[in-house]
Amino acid sequence: MRIRIGVVVLALVMLFAAFVTSIPSQAETEAACRRSLDNTSTAENRPDVCQDVDAETYRTFLLMYALRAQGLD
Repeated sequence: MRIRIGVVVLALVMLFAAFVTSIPSQAETEAACRRSLDNTSTAENRPDVCQDVDAETYRTFLLMYALRAQGLD
């Protein structure tokens, strides 16, 4: 009986660890947002990846994208 409980607890711990490691970090989310910006991206028309990015950070990404598009990076 103890072995079964141990196996179940170990499986639950491993499932929890897998879930936690699959959550992207803020830096990964912001990097994905920067890669997804295009000419149709606006303050109101955010790509789906950018929904979790702070509004001020997103505006900065839009400005950087516009400057890069003009060759002013």
